[in-house]
Amino acid sequence: MAGDRGPGQALAAAGEGKHSAGPFYLVWTDPQAGHISPEQWPYAVATIKRLSAVAERFPALLPAPNLAKDDPVNKGFELFQKNCLACHRLNGAGDAQFGPDLNIPFNPTEYFSGDFLKRYIRDPQALRRWPQGKMPGFSAAVLPDSELDLLVGYLKHMAGRKQPLAP
Repeated sequence: MAGDRGPGQALAAAGEGKHSAGPFYLVWTDPQAGHISPEQWPYAVATIKRLSAVAERFPALLPAPNLAKDDPVNKGFELFQKNCLACHRLNGAGDAQFGPDLNIPFNPTEYFSGDFLKRYIRDPQALRRWPQGKMPGFSAAVLPDSELDLLVGYLKHMAGRKQPLAP
């Protein structure tokens, strides 16, 4: 198949209305060692571009600056970037167009009580079943309980740091 196309030409689409398989591939040689979660596997890569750090591009996502560097909220922010930011925005900040904003108008910690938010993150369809539901569940193998606690801690913290959306 490679001989059928010239340099720089993409592979043919997999079918009508489907993406082609190329020209780019991103392969993890040992995803477990790098803690690569399923949300970080790309699909239909069209281009690769180096971007500034999330904290530089989206300061509205940052926890309070007076927190110590090793504060658990900062670890929760790292987990938010890894597990949530691909689909969700927060305070209107982020590139995602898929899931809802997780702080505006309400943070999920404001309407999920007790452990319901954690249960929802583990298995969204168990608490809200609908055919078009796209959010995957995050098993304890992907997001251990200790990390889930840190992530929810970040969300609770950010509920107190809402920023108005630009008009």
